[in-house]
Amino acid sequence: MVRPSEVTRSAETAAADWIGPRLGEFGNTVTSVVPNGFESYARVLHPAGSVGEVGPVRWRDVAKWSGLPLRSNGQFHSVALPPEAPQGEAPWSGSPRLGRLTEADAERLVALLQQWTSTPGECWFALWDGYGWQTQRDRREPRVHLPNRDYLLYAGPVGAVATTTSFDEGRQTPNLWWPADEAWCVASEIDLPWTYIGGSTGMVERLVGDRQIEALAIGPDEPIGRIEEWVMTWADRAIEELWASGESTIVTPAGTVEVFLTRPGRIRGGSLRTVTSRPNGGSGSSWAALGKLPPDRLRGNVADYVTSAVVGLVESSP
Repeated sequence: MVRPSEVTRSAETAAADWIGPRLGEFGNTVTSVVPNGFESYARVLHPAGSVGEVGPVRWRDVAKWSGLPLRSNGQFHSVALPPEAPQGEAPWSGSPRLGRLTEADAERLVALLQQWTSTPGECWFALWDGYGWQTQRDRREPRVHLPNRDYLLYAGPVGAVATTTSFDEGRQTPNLWWPADEAWCVASEIDLPWTYIGGSTGMVERLVGDRQIEALAIGPDEPIGRIEEWVMTWADRAIEELWASGESTIVTPAGTVEVFLTRPGRIRGGSLRTVTSRPNGGSGSSWAALGKLPPDRLRGNVADYVTSAVVGLVESSP
């Protein structure tokens, strides 16, 4: 076990200079999160919350319940929000964590990845600087500047990842970490329920074959986001109803989304209100202002809000 004292805050931000030039346009593909140029890539899926006393639930177990395929670029709703209600109670409760590995997965990754670097004792760890528990001292520290994200930098052995108290009070694993020889890189983007890893083909094959974590091979140019066809069908039907009457209700196996539209007028703007309810009693609502836009753009914005509300029945919001 690595002691917190073995991890130090570092001002040597030049150690991350190789990352920025190897990132694509922010938020689009795998290599907008983890640097391009590696032989192969994997996606480690963060487990969902458990039902009762059962431990964390893997996506493959959710897919088994829903009968849907677990594809390399699938989202959590791809297996957790089926077009028709499956038999039996859902095996999960609570969306996968965003931007953070579980301690068990962090420990397993350390055990696997340290075998694929010549510098396991010399690693770099970057922690997003926007977490609420960070102090005034943290705000004065030098930053690693990457597209749309700034990070505090730490140095230490690779095993520090499995000792989250090395970095913060909130048990947050680093958002980016890599060894000094740059043999691989791990990226847990704050808005995603999975972690990307780039490295050698042999290393990725080892990760994907490991049963203690849940990793899928993925191409570097695969898009980050994906909305399943049946979700888009639900949203399209709702848009037609909204434009006709100003109201629509979407009923899914994971709950209901009610949508109320006030279209912009000649003088005043419009609004969109969504109300969600789940079988377990959970509910929520949101409101968004709609400005005066060309009809196609307005319709597209409303479709995005509606789709987000439906997917939000099973996926956490950033």
